[in-house]
Amino acid sequence: MALSGRSELVDALDAQPVAGVLADLGTHQVIAVNEKAAALFGASASALQGSDVAALVEASQRQACATAFDALAAKAIDGYVVNRELVRADGVPVDVSIWGRRVETDDGAYALFLYIEMPPGDLSALRSPFLLLVTDHEWRVDYISVDSALLGQDPDKLHGFPLLGLVHPSVANEFIVAASKVSSTHVRVTLHTRLRSTGGEFVDRNALIARMCEHPVPRLGVVITEFTSPNREVKSQLDHLAERSLLEAAAAHALQAPPLRAFIGAHGGLSARQAEIVARLIAGERVPDIARTMFLSASTIRNHLTAIYRKFAVHSQSELLAALLREERSNM
Repeated sequence: MALSGRSELVDALDAQPVAGVLADLGTHQVIAVNEKAAALFGASASALQGSDVAALVEASQRQACATAFDALAAKAIDGYVVNRELVRADGVPVDVSIWGRRVETDDGAYALFLYIEMPPGDLSALRSPFLLLVTDHEWRVDYISVDSALLGQDPDKLHGFPLLGLVHPSVANEFIVAASKVSSTHVRVTLHTRLRSTGGEFVDRNALIARMCEHPVPRLGVVITEFTSPNREVKSQLDHLAERSLLEAAAAHALQAPPLRAFIGAHGGLSARQAEIVARLIAGERVPDIARTMFLSASTIRNHLTAIYRKFAVHSQSELLAALLREERSNM
């Protein structure tokens, strides 16, 4: 039975769209490596099997890697995300985001590690939506993306709302522990939680929590995605985890756009839709892409931009982005 479960995991790992490594939760040893991961590390899968998973990263980062792994094994967290420098066989360093996940099977649990170079590639095949949320230093909602169907609430009405007020009391302690871990480290944590929706109802969602600044009590960035009950079928479970990781990678990249932090706190006069357009411009999207993603016409986006330019006293996208960059530097 155990051998069959492990074989299924290895077969499913080979089919993943990104570099992946499977490890034993008890021993930290690498069980399997897919072809994309072997190419990333510049070594054969057989050469990597049996090694300590922490040995795959740069030496000074190995203790932190082992600590995060142990938290995953102890079920203290569902998953975590961290930027690391990989050690290739030829000595060339590679910077990636590592997405650690716990994989449950009928015969036990394993650790799945996905290695995603940032920014991620084309994600057009992913159908799941995500919601971006950023807090102020008191952990009140300071920005929320306009595509808020995942919570079913008007984004403008959530401005200033306490982040913890969105979390169901039964899982509030878990959320606080995760947020505190993010605040004290540079590890991003993922967890299954319950969030407030329309009419006071609560819905199951996945949340990725990220630190957004270096202050003692930092702004928090939260990526909210749909929650689906884990499928006991191994391939389905790994497919779901890989898709979720890629989706969160795209959202986390948008959260980290440097000028966004200055923009969020200083320009509350913008509507949620206008804030969304500016955030997407900062993340590098063009007007046609923004229109398609937000289900609006390009002319509507340009009309919003005209209003935004007026509020910032600028006349073009380049002037707007330059103004945001100046403001970012003045707040550093």
